Order: sequence, then structure tokens, then C-alpha cells
Amino acid sequence: MKKEKIFLLVILILAFFLRFYRLNKVPPSLSWDETAIGYNAYSIWKTGKDEFGFRLPFAFKSFGDYKSPLLVYLTVPFVGIFGLNEWAVRFPSALISFFTAIVVYLLVKELFKNNKISLITGFLMAISPWHLQFSRPAFEPNLAFFWVTTGVLMFLKGLKKPMFFILSSLSFMLAMYSYHSPKLFLPFFLVGLGIIYWHKIFKKENIRYLSLSFFLALLLSLPLLKIHLGGEAGARFTSTGIFYTKEGGKKPFDFKLIGEIGKSYLVHFSPQFLFFGNNDNFRNKMKSNGLFYFIEAPFLLIGFWFLLKQKKEKWAKLLLTWIFLAPIPAIITIEAPHSLRASNLLIPLMIVISLGIKRLFNFFESKRYKKVFYVLFFLFYITNIGYYLYSYYVRLPVYAAPDWQYGYKEMVQYVETKENEVEKIIITLEYGQPHIFIQFYQKLKPLEIWQEKLGKYQFREINWQKDKNLSKVLLVATPKEVPLESIPPRAKIEKEIYFPDGSVSFRIIKL
Repeated sequence: MKKEKIFLLVILILAFFLRFYRLNKVPPSLSWDETAIGYNAYSIWKTGKDEFGFRLPFAFKSFGDYKSPLLVYLTVPFVGIFGLNEWAVRFPSALISFFTAIVVYLLVKELFKNNKISLITGFLMAISPWHLQFSRPAFEPNLAFFWVTTGVLMFLKGLKKPMFFILSSLSFMLAMYSYHSPKLFLPFFLVGLGIIYWHKIFKKENIRYLSLSFFLALLLSLPLLKIHLGGEAGARFTSTGIFYTKEGGKKPFDFKLIGEIGKSYLVHFSPQFLFFGNNDNFRNKMKSNGLFYFIEAPFLLIGFWFLLKQKKEKWAKLLLTWIFLAPIPAIITIEAPHSLRASNLLIPLMIVISLGIKRLFNFFESKRYKKVFYVLFFLFYITNIGYYLYSYYVRLPVYAAPDWQYGYKEMVQYVETKENEVEKIIITLEYGQPHIFIQFYQKLKPLEIWQEKLGKYQFREINWQKDKNLSKVLLVATPKEVPLESIPPRAKIEKEIYFPDGSVSFRIIKL
């Protein structure tokens, strides 16, 4: 027992360190979503209203994506106390992810009553590339992931002490207030839990607690229903759903669409998605590292083999149901596979990997062979972990900087010093959502935003052939939009903002 406590303490220290080390520097800058969450939290702290003047909304309009509210509200006190900065915006997400590692350990212990499996899973969670990737930034899926995991833990405890069903219901509802994906995943998952544990749930002595749980869920679902019926969520789904064209029209439900959905589902279980890198979007994945360590691939296969052998056990049915349903929110949207929308895959697959490791440990009966296996196991794991940590903390801030909107902070701070020298400041839309970075880094008063008083600022596409003839203007563009050789003598390059790799991010020109 003493050894287990020491191992658990080491796991928690490791989990805490990896989530808070250089939190304001890695990822290299705040993304537009993080900036929007931070500014809306700042606006709520100052006025009780969001950036558009709506009082304590249940959905934040933001960029028209109608963000779920819970992460914004959790960020409010941190922004209020520590100020509007990178650390304050990311701290709640990192803290929640640390607590998630604890909940995962408790969940596995409750499921298997086996300290070794729970410690293995806790360790894998602490060092998980998938979890670190979306837990350090202020990403909504991280918070939803915590509540889903907590909900499952409370549900399992409720099978013995029915009062925990109320906490389970609350956790699942909070997950729906944290991110959009649980609204699609949880209804199916809860039906699955009901079928698997039917005889343990619907006992006479549980009725009172089940009724309270149902009433609580119904009460908390009313604001969500209002949002969906009001069209806010529909606008989001139309822009990201696989059932709609780019123009917003509905696609015919035919074999082609069914094929797209099937392909999107299966790709979430592909080796490319799980174990190799991705060059599409470095906010969600890394260039040369997968969502799991490469060494975990054989353990995943062994774990699945054991899981299928035990498929009649309730814990096995739970894991299989979880795995089967987890990709649903990702497969009916564009950009599949999507590591954030499919994040509910992480826990069951990690448990399966832990089972594979445990089974392989048990395979060796000879102490000599066991020691050899332990040495090789830790050697390969340390190599994998070391390479990943170097890639994440050292390489990613360089090559992924454009995907993280790097350069906005420096640009905004410089442009602010030049406001009195020009009549107009035009900022390119090339990198997306420049207005929120102005609001965030200049700490503009929310009232000024509601009254649309962004002063001299304009946000639009740069047409250099026309714009180079303007006067008394500060123009912020990309090198692609304004090549060096095309700048006339009357124009002056005030400053260039650079990415960490030395290439130009923004070119600031005074006309």
C-alpha cells in the first residue's frame, strides 16, 4: 500500500508539471478561440455581460459558433484576479486536466478493483499526448472530458450508493454545458449504460434517487433546449455538419453520404490517426507524434484481444459501448478525423492499453524474463516519452506558430503605439478574427465594443493594388499580400513581426 501511494504521488507530480510547465509559452500563443474565451470572461467580470452585451448568456455568440458557456464562466475569476493574459486564460483548463488524471485513476480503480491497472492508467493519463494536446490550451473539450469521466465514476459508485446517481446526472449535464460533442455522445451512451446495468439501476430502493437525478437533468436541459430551438446551435451545426454543403444547403441522404459517414467513423481507429503525425492542423495534432505513443500500439491490440475475450463482463460491455459511440460527434461533422470532437475515445482506449500492459506483464512467469521485459518496456517508453516531450515543448512552438495565430500579440502592442500618427489602421483577415486580438491585448472596455467604437480600426482583405494609394493609413498585411518588391517609395515599412522560425508573420506599412 505504501508503494502504491508513492507511485500515485509521483504520477500526480508528473501530471501537474507537464500541464503547467511553460503554460503561457507552449502552445506558442493564444488561438482566436482562447482569446475569445478570455475576453468574454473579462467582459463578464467587468459588466456581467458578454462582448455583445448579452447578460450572463447560456451560449456565447463569439464568431458565430455559439461557444458553450461553462469554460468562460470558470475563467472569469482567474481573469479577474490575475488579469487578462495567457496564464489566466489557460490556468483553468490546465487545472481541470490535472483533476481529470485523478478522476481517471479513481474510475479505473472503481471499475476493476485493481490497484495496478488503476496506477498504470493514471500514469498513461499523466503523460498522454492526446490529453496534453487539448488540456494545456483553453479548449472546451477538455472541460467536457472531465465532466464525462466524472459522470461515469459517479454512475459506477451509484450502483452501490444510489445518492451518487444525482452527482452523475449533474456531471453529465455540466459536460453538455462545456462543449457541443457531449450533446450528441451522452444520450446514446446513457442508453447503453442503462441497458448494461439495468438490473442494478432500477431497484426499488433506487427510485427516489433516480427520480431526483432525472428531475435535475430535465431542469438543466431547459436552457439547452431553448438554445437549440432558438437557432443558435443550428447555425453552428450548419457550418460544421457533414449533412450540409458549404453554401448551407442540405445534402441528399444517399449512399454517398452514408459512405462518407462510414469512412469518417473508421478513420478514427486508423493507425495514422492514433499513432502517427498530422500536417493538417497543429492546434489539434502534432507533426511527427500521434495521439498515443507508438510503443502503445501492441498493448492496444493485446488489450482488445483480452477485452473481447471478456465481452460478457459488464466492465467489458461498458468499454466496448464507450469505444463504439465515442466517435459519433466527430463523424457527422467536417474535418474528420477530429481529435477534439472524438476526445471521448481517449479514456476507454487508454484503459484497453493498460489491460494490454497488465496482461503482458502477467504472461512472463519467470522472474528473470519479467525483469528483462520490465527493462525493455521502460527503455522504449522513456525513449518515446522523451522524444514526444522534446517535440511538444521545443519543436512545436516553432513549426506550429502560424496555426496558433502567433504574432498577433506583438502586432497589436506595436500598432497601439502608432494610433495617434494615422487616421486609419487596416488589418488583414488572412490569419482570421483580428478584432478579438485587438480587444484582448488592448484590454478594450466592453462598453466600447457594444457601441461599435473600435475607433480607427478596419478588418478586411488587403487589396494591395488599391490600398498602396491610400494615405495617413497604417496597413497590417502578410508578406504574401504585400511583397517587398511591390512597396512604393512613398510607403514605409514600420515593422515586421516574425514567426519563431524567422519568417515574416506581419508586415506593418505606413502610407
